[in-house]
Amino acid sequence: RLEHCYLSSSMDALLAVVSEQPAADIVQVARIGAALSTFIAQQQTDGGRQHPATQVQVVVRALIPLMQDEASGLASDAALALRLLSRTGTATEDFCDESFLLSAGRAAGLSELGLASGWSHLAREASILLNNILVIRGNAFGVGAALPLRSELRAEEHIAAALSTPEAVPLGQLVAWSRIAFRLTLLPPAADQGGAVGASARLARVLLRLVGWVAKELHGAERAARTQLLCLCENAARSGFNCLRSLGDAALAASAAEQVAAMLAVEPVADAPSATPAGEDAPLREAQLAALQLVVAAPGGGGATCLPWRAVVSLLPPLLRGVSERPGDRRLLVPLLAAQRVAEADKAAAAEMREALFPEAEDGGGVMGRDPNAPLGESAPLGALLVQQLCSSDTIVKRAVGEMVLAVCGGDVDEFVGVAGVGNSAGLLAEKGLLGAAA
Repeated sequence: RLEHCYLSSSMDALLAVVSEQPAADIVQVARIGAALSTFIAQQQTDGGRQHPATQVQVVVRALIPLMQDEASGLASDAALALRLLSRTGTATEDFCDESFLLSAGRAAGLSELGLASGWSHLAREASILLNNILVIRGNAFGVGAALPLRSELRAEEHIAAALSTPEAVPLGQLVAWSRIAFRLTLLPPAADQGGAVGASARLARVLLRLVGWVAKELHGAERAARTQLLCLCENAARSGFNCLRSLGDAALAASAAEQVAAMLAVEPVADAPSATPAGEDAPLREAQLAALQLVVAAPGGGGATCLPWRAVVSLLPPLLRGVSERPGDRRLLVPLLAAQRVAEADKAAAAEMREALFPEAEDGGGVMGRDPNAPLGESAPLGALLVQQLCSSDTIVKRAVGEMVLAVCGGDVDEFVGVAGVGNSAGLLAEKGLLGAAA
């Protein structure tokens, strides 16, 4: 009777966690109940008293060996239960355990010899669990959370090999392993330990090529595939950003710019599942912003000349309009810095941008320039949105906008003052020591 009560209370704790999950998931988790009973019975000591572990810890510790034993027929269900439990913020000590991390990695298909082919239910659930464990370990141990995957399972080498032929891998598997790759790219490139440096560089090249591959696959992709492709692009771009910062490889940076240009060339889909009322393809815009970070991360703005500047600045309007609603949102800085680098690297492009953003007919406000406090309508031109931010209370945004507009003006102070007005341009010019250069 005591064993039955304890089993029931433990499973109640588990089922409470998944009560908001789809019914099919709850059924799968409930199947584990019979297999747990043996373990629970072993916890009964001192006249039926259980050990002072929390119910969740008891369940977690029972599920781990089940996940490791594929012959039990419950391995994938155990991985699912552990994946759901990993999101509760409990049993953190167990989820931080290195042996548990390696067990999840092996269940997901990783081994010292490579990444298993196929995409079984166990591999799918375990790969999601593995990412969750890495997040939990990251909170506890910082950037070294994924180090055991490198040292014990050679994860970078094997994931790079799997991602190098994306057309041969299920899209869901690509997304899952790109998330794991992101955690691996947080690690600093190791000293020469069995080719670890080479594996890190190879993973970086593969991740950057994935951005270009996604751009190609997005053309004509169905809705479900499009959602996964955009998620893959964001994961690959953020991972590539980490790689560019840590490796400092100029050739890698140039390659990144080419992939970004391909991604920026993708046309929005007006009827996308998350399109805004104005028809903007918000998921695509987020993926393009993530990809654009690769150019920002490249030392010296490597490869900026190959970027289509019109696509870069087209990302700005919704972000500029949302500055007041989302204070502290730094996504705006990415297209601003990218546009600045394009203008600084290509004078012809800068002149085209100047003409498109600040045509003579729309310059106004007299010598002082447009009133930055005057409300702007939904149809306000991009140039007006930029000038408005030159007097922003957010000093980081104000400086980034000013540097971008000055670059578009070819670094010419008089032209900058002519575009923005004396009042709007004075702050940046004073900061740069150029106020006396204005005519």
